[in-house]
Amino acid sequence: MFDLKKETIKKNIFLGLSILFCALTFFGAFLCIFGKVDNAGYAIIPMLIELVFNSLYRNSKKAIAENTK
Repeated sequence: MFDLKKETIKKNIFLGLSILFCALTFFGAFLCIFGKVDNAGYAIIPMLIELVFNSLYRNSKKAIAENTK
């Protein structure tokens, strides 16, 4: 059973979290470049989490497109 409303909500949540972690990635990179912190993990870890949420978003979007045909 495919619930379109539930899948759409999941898609929107994944997109929001992806955007949030993308912003955190840029903020961490800014901190590293300008010498506020000396650890690149402030940019790398949010980037990895953003990639996970981005792939979940794409899979959810693909599932919605396949099941609405």
